[in-house]
Amino acid sequence: MKSKTGLLLLIVLFLGCKNEPNKISYTESETQPKYETYNYSGFTKEEQYAFHKHILEGGEWTVGGKIERYAYLNFPEIMNYSQILRSDTPKILEEAPRDTIKNFSTTTDLKKGGGLSLNDYIQQAEVNGLIVVHKGIIVFEGYPRMFPTDLHTHLITTHVFVSTSIAILEDRGLIDTSKPIDYYFDILKNSGWDGVPVIDILSMSSGTDSPFETYEERFDPIKDLATAKSVAPSGTKHQYSIADVLVLTLLVEKISGLSFQDFVEQEIWGKIGSEDNALLGINANGTSAAFLNGMSSTLRDLARFGLAFTPSGRTGENPIISDAHLLKIRDVNKNLDISRDPKEKKYSSYLWSAVYEDGDFYKLAHGGQGLYISPEKDLVIAFFGTANTNRESSRLHVISRQLATSGLFDLD
Repeated sequence: MKSKTGLLLLIVLFLGCKNEPNKISYTESETQPKYETYNYSGFTKEEQYAFHKHILEGGEWTVGGKIERYAYLNFPEIMNYSQILRSDTPKILEEAPRDTIKNFSTTTDLKKGGGLSLNDYIQQAEVNGLIVVHKGIIVFEGYPRMFPTDLHTHLITTHVFVSTSIAILEDRGLIDTSKPIDYYFDILKNSGWDGVPVIDILSMSSGTDSPFETYEERFDPIKDLATAKSVAPSGTKHQYSIADVLVLTLLVEKISGLSFQDFVEQEIWGKIGSEDNALLGINANGTSAAFLNGMSSTLRDLARFGLAFTPSGRTGENPIISDAHLLKIRDVNKNLDISRDPKEKKYSSYLWSAVYEDGDFYKLAHGGQGLYISPEKDLVIAFFGTANTNRESSRLHVISRQLATSGLFDLD
């Protein structure tokens, strides 16, 4: 996937990091946040050198541990990215740390670290950063394995930027999610996508067999998508598919007339009060990689995006997230029950990993990136992580649910 330009950059960095260990900075923030401090000091010169040597010798970054964490924090060194400019008016987040959150006891049934306080858990588990925002105020923030100003990959957490983009166009009457995707792309007629409603694609239940790994290097992704076959009626079974996200990304671009990164900058990133620029992965053919490599941003800015779904972030005359969109997220297809715990139902909707019956929802990505939102409790929990070399990730999506239902955030 690496271009010639990217390879030349790697060679320069590989040679340069012997004498110049300074990390490339993509952030413009000058604020000094208050957060739980640990003993993180960044990557050593030797660790940087080892990473570049590993990549130049043909090694993969998806190996867990420090090598993968370095990649998560420095994706522009190994892949093509475009910049998404920050807001002209950054949203200031008040800080009022609460000991009840810091000392919250996790349940003992977690695979690792069960029974620890939240603060101890994120230090011992595979967590890079965690932020909890209640009623628009930061009540906990900790960075055990990254700096607050680092741009960290979202990976497939970026999918919900795609579904949010669809919702914005839907609110404007430019997309009708009840229509089949081939209504918008003639090339998809007589393919596996023929007759598949956009709403079923938004819930990852298109029923197609699209092989997604090959799309990154192709020149015309929509032609590749047209080779898909139908393997099941749409809307009957949830099946994780990057192809579903890709076709929705292309739909955003076609209807808006903008590249996906320009649409996100104009309609989302610039309006949430983002404090720093973000990055969006770009494939070798110039198309957005929102479906796979995704975005990179600071943790606070990911939380600011989450706030757009809560009462605290939906003030003003034209909120990004409409009442209609929140209702549609919760209007789940009951055929798409993805529950593993029989005590609590979860469903797939609008590319969110899970929507609970009480209206909370979250998105989870490989390695432990995630965003949990409770509109009713005006609560946002965002986190970054890296799987260890045994491919174990944190259980922060489980802990987020425990926090949300603990009573600590019940509104008066």
